[in-house]
Amino acid sequence: MFAGELSRAVCGDAAAGAFEVSADNRDIVNSMFAWVWRYDPWNVLRIDYGKGFFLTGAIGTGKSTLMRGLQQYMNSLDRRGLRRKRDDWRMGHMMSSASVIANEYAAKGLEALMPYSTDGHNLCIDELGREPMPAKHYGTEMNVCQFVLQMRYDYRHRRVTHLTSNLAIGRIMPLYGDYIADRFLEMFNIVEFEGSSIRHKR
Repeated sequence: MFAGELSRAVCGDAAAGAFEVSADNRDIVNSMFAWVWRYDPWNVLRIDYGKGFFLTGAIGTGKSTLMRGLQQYMNSLDRRGLRRKRDDWRMGHMMSSASVIANEYAAKGLEALMPYSTDGHNLCIDELGREPMPAKHYGTEMNVCQFVLQMRYDYRHRRVTHLTSNLAIGRIMPLYGDYIADRFLEMFNIVEFEGSSIRHKR
């Protein structure tokens, strides 16, 4: 049901190179849509409805495409008035790559991180781990995504954060520190994509 709706209504025609729902990812897709609707019968992965997603796995397995699809699906609910009726703080998110966020800091400084760090928006940080570390603004170095995640932890009960990454969970502590690693399970449902890249099919 949910998997088919994503494939047809959000991501378009698989023949045109869109996200394909397969045996490898069907449980993930259905559980993510169970998260949207808080619908237990489809929640195969026992996703926590109060946390965001950390989608991890090999390059080209569809993590970013799926998060963009989820974003479009939520926008479609908003257009139909369903989001307002539900009054759900998790609904809808802005999406930006980790590299773009780091480069904005390098160009504009700390002020550029405020839209990502405060409780004003739900946020998906795409491709965590591919950003320059540290980023430098006029000689001031910062691990930008570490800062953003640390700030967003304080708002976790009223603003949701999602991540996509090729990093395994064991790489979080070395790259982003003990504070972030210790709080990861409080903020995220960790969902691992298995299998190899699907980009060769496009």
